Amino acid sequence: MIENKAGAVTASVDQIDRSSSTSSLAEKGNQVLATVETQSSLRDFSAEEITYLLKKLGYESPEDVSSVPPEIDYVGGFIAKLSLEESIQIIKNAVVEFSDDPNIPSEEYAEFERLSDVEPKSLVSSSEIFEAKALAALVEYHSPYKEVRATVDPFDDPDVPIETVRSYVLALIWAIVGSGFNEFFAHRLIPISLSTSAIQMLLFPCGRFWSRFVPKVGIPIWKGKKLYLNIDSPWTAKEQMFATLLFAICMGTFYTHYNILTLKMYYNDDVDFGYQFWLSMGVQYMGLGFAGILRKYVVYPTRAIWPSSLQTMALNKALFSKSKEAEGKGITGQTFFFWSVLFMFFYTWIPTYLMNFLSVFNWMTWIAPENFNLGMITGSVGGLGINPISSFDWNTINMYSPLLTPFFSYFLQLAGAFLAALIVIALYWSNYYDCQYLPIFSNGLFTNTGKRFKITKILNSDYKLDNEKYQAYSPPYFSAGNILGYGSFIAVYPLLIIYQFMTESHILLDAFKTWISGTLSLFKKETWKNWSSESHELDQFNDAHSRMMKKYKEVPEWWYFCVFLASLIIGICVIEKYHTSTPVWSLFMSIGFNFVFLIPLTILQAVTGTSLGLNVLIEMIMGYALPGNPQALMIIKAFGYNIDGQADNYVSNLKLGHYAKIAPIALFRGQLIMVFVQVFVNLGVLNWSISNLKDYCQPNQAAHFTCPDAITYYNSSVMWGAMGPKKIFNDVYPIMKWCWLIGACLGLFFGVWKKYLKRYYPKWFNPVLVTIGMIGMSPPYNLSYFIPGAFVNFFSQYYCKKYHVRLWSKFNYVLSAGFATGLVFSSIVIFFAVQYNNYDLNWWGNTVPYAGIDSAAPALKNVTLTPNGYFGPGPGHYP
Repeated sequence: MIENKAGAVTASVDQIDRSSSTSSLAEKGNQVLATVETQSSLRDFSAEEITYLLKKLGYESPEDVSSVPPEIDYVGGFIAKLSLEESIQIIKNAVVEFSDDPNIPSEEYAEFERLSDVEPKSLVSSSEIFEAKALAALVEYHSPYKEVRATVDPFDDPDVPIETVRSYVLALIWAIVGSGFNEFFAHRLIPISLSTSAIQMLLFPCGRFWSRFVPKVGIPIWKGKKLYLNIDSPWTAKEQMFATLLFAICMGTFYTHYNILTLKMYYNDDVDFGYQFWLSMGVQYMGLGFAGILRKYVVYPTRAIWPSSLQTMALNKALFSKSKEAEGKGITGQTFFFWSVLFMFFYTWIPTYLMNFLSVFNWMTWIAPENFNLGMITGSVGGLGINPISSFDWNTINMYSPLLTPFFSYFLQLAGAFLAALIVIALYWSNYYDCQYLPIFSNGLFTNTGKRFKITKILNSDYKLDNEKYQAYSPPYFSAGNILGYGSFIAVYPLLIIYQFMTESHILLDAFKTWISGTLSLFKKETWKNWSSESHELDQFNDAHSRMMKKYKEVPEWWYFCVFLASLIIGICVIEKYHTSTPVWSLFMSIGFNFVFLIPLTILQAVTGTSLGLNVLIEMIMGYALPGNPQALMIIKAFGYNIDGQADNYVSNLKLGHYAKIAPIALFRGQLIMVFVQVFVNLGVLNWSISNLKDYCQPNQAAHFTCPDAITYYNSSVMWGAMGPKKIFNDVYPIMKWCWLIGACLGLFFGVWKKYLKRYYPKWFNPVLVTIGMIGMSPPYNLSYFIPGAFVNFFSQYYCKKYHVRLWSKFNYVLSAGFATGLVFSSIVIFFAVQYNNYDLNWWGNTVPYAGIDSAAPALKNVTLTPNGYFGPGPGHYP
């Protein structure tokens, strides 16, 4: 019914479009009204009312009227049904619910407040009456967010097939291919990964081919039931999204590869496959067990929009836009996506291979290539990257997803990155803790002679700190950039928890109650006897998407608790069986920290599109608890970080399933299977790479498989595991222990300001985002990775979203998906065609970025000129 109505409206509008383009939007409203068929929900609206509704959905110019989507007719039907009293009440509820929501533009919130302040009897103007009803209908039956309205349909057909043989098989095939490919290239200097959008593009033709050519044969499985290889239905948008989400769970961090690589390549410990497998199983599944408690706070609520995930919804919608008639005049989303892929595929060759100076556009250093101050401040390779135009490479521009990240979030992080750069300058040029004897911006660890730190020089045969060897070697030292990065990491945790507890304590307390009640329910007989009789998880949520999702049976919380308990048992068995020198209580401590931080961190990502891991917090706490034990630290760090990382990945997929109306039990079942597949595939590829790639993880590796991520992991194990934070905080870098207090004071200050002086607190400001920006400005990622994306973010998330919302709604997320897909395919071809075979182009445009002091990144002071040939305390007197 709805689709027929929408088709009638669109057909009528297409006839209108042939009229004069100079007519006003109001005149277009009259023409729409004159030609809409009688069964349409718009038939009773005046031209002015249609005009207002068009504007609310982003049609700001007369030409846009030809693109009226089905949802305008859908929402129009509810406008006619809503009473004025109901509308005012919906708006009043919205004023309360979105009072401090940074994703609601201030002008839209002002409209909420204006219409909520009047009494129904005072609305004498018919236009005001319609405005109130239209706004209420959008909030109640669609979404208050432009981002969601642009990508998510407000209606659902529960009879569309989802769990089919073809969706499972295609998801399994691409999960194997994608997981293996991503693991293979994950440890390259410039990693390449098959993104979700690339897999969507590959799934689409595969699904259509299967639906058209695979025979509809039924295979008997049990008691007369058959499993059909194909069904009498074209490949559907729900099957496409279901298969995409099954793959997406394999895109989550496979964190144990860091443990395995570090042990094998840097600790020379040839860990067997059994240890690798069971550790990976425990780590990967424990995060899924936490996801059940998170749904209530970051999946079901309207304000949890997950901006970074909307690209997936937009692409799915674009791929199934069949014709211009479906979207109106002009190019369709599907066509635009493929043109975007094609453009980026060819464009990537220019900065990546033909003209490297466009990728590393450190043009200011070309003026004086040997000028140390100029190179270290403006340089993009070894400097701080303070450069207004630093790259034309989409791989660099898209570092922080500027087309997806909300404007307020991106620019708060950019402000933090600029602040961090200024602090690094102050640290370095004041020679803070002798950092001038080291490069200004390196993620490496150094000895007191300026050489790379080797942990094997200070460990005994049990991989624990040997103090005698340590006193004969050197303490590990940070660059100025790393000092700032770790200091920011330390400060953000107390800042986050104090700020969130002061501003959203009710959410955290409610989560604690939910966790306790869920645990206790495991011991109740009725929980195990009949889970289907429980009340629906969505009963307390009344937005449009939650109401539609009530048609589908939800996964009970105790299912998630069972997954958690199983992974906990596996984790304990691994720790004990393989003699890891890791006490079991440390695993429970790691879980406890996740329980405290997981909800605040996930809410942050759901609202701002920005994530933060617990890796640094866990390694510091474990370093205090288990000093001199790097292997134990790495194991607990893997559990501690991946609980958060995998839970975030899973609940973001749950939100996409919520938007796409995918049955939750189907998603739960399918993703559990895919995680199991991911463990086997990733471990197989990782071990093959270690055994078969020459010079793997070495600086001179021919194909650039130098494992920079594993180096960072190894450095952390040295600093916080072998050395221990006590030595670092008390003697090597005492300032770092004060960062805990600095973060706590900032959290208290901003928490009091927001809670008690809310009227004077900008709703878009979040001190956590500023600090995350400072963390982002950590080696090796300098400001040259932030600044190019800022221009894109401003143009997309502010200018276009505010002044050209229809074009933004139609193309922004599709463009992001298209560019990401084109970049992946181009990078793959470039790697195998030219880079792997060392077909380099040696000309000025490829060598100039690396010809000066920026690339060499030397220290300001020469340590060999010191009286003793080293800086800091002497051998035998190390802290």
